[in-house]
Amino acid sequence: MEQSIIKPSTEENLLYIAIKYKNAIISALVLLAILVGGTFFWINYQKTNELESSLQLSRITPLLDQGEYQIAINGKGNIPGLKKIAGQYAGNFTGTRSGNMANLLLANAYYSLGEFDSALKVFKTVTIANNDLAAAALSGAGDCYFNKNQFGPAAESYQDASKKADNSVLKAQYLTHAANSYQQSNQLKKAAELYKKIIADYPGSTGAAVAQRSLWQISGNL
Repeated sequence: MEQSIIKPSTEENLLYIAIKYKNAIISALVLLAILVGGTFFWINYQKTNELESSLQLSRITPLLDQGEYQIAINGKGNIPGLKKIAGQYAGNFTGTRSGNMANLLLANAYYSLGEFDSALKVFKTVTIANNDLAAAALSGAGDCYFNKNQFGPAAESYQDASKKADNSVLKAQYLTHAANSYQQSNQLKKAAELYKKIIADYPGSTGAAVAQRSLWQISGNL
């Protein structure tokens, strides 16, 4: 007579697994505890950094309003400038909102001083979550290229800005800048195509009105 096979219970199976793989389980639990603790620490660390960077930035914005761009860039006395704030708090992963905003304002300050190479370099490093602000950085790079008479790269940057922006008014505006860049480099066919796109896609906007006037101006040369 065959003996019946007694199957281990679920509890026994779990106990067997726990004993056999206890080292791996303990390691996993320890790692999980470290990750949870590290995440908590990181969140608090970022909150502290955001508070500090926003406080420092608040001391600089009045200087920008007054047109004191050089002081705003380098700071004065115990007040750190945009360059130092951005250097400490801007970045993709470790950056704070205020730190990344400081980086954008730093690029704008260089641009306002006519230091287009410095401005362009910073505009290219701007990382910011808000799409319209990110688009402003791309447009800022376009402005730098335009002022350096590099109209091809300017047009590309403006078009990238238009794609990035959420606001339709800004989208149209950036496209008019792109079309104007093509116009300035005598690429009239490309300029006309963009002007027509603006008129079709953003009817009634200021950008469309600008595009219509510009299209009339170049129509005789196409």
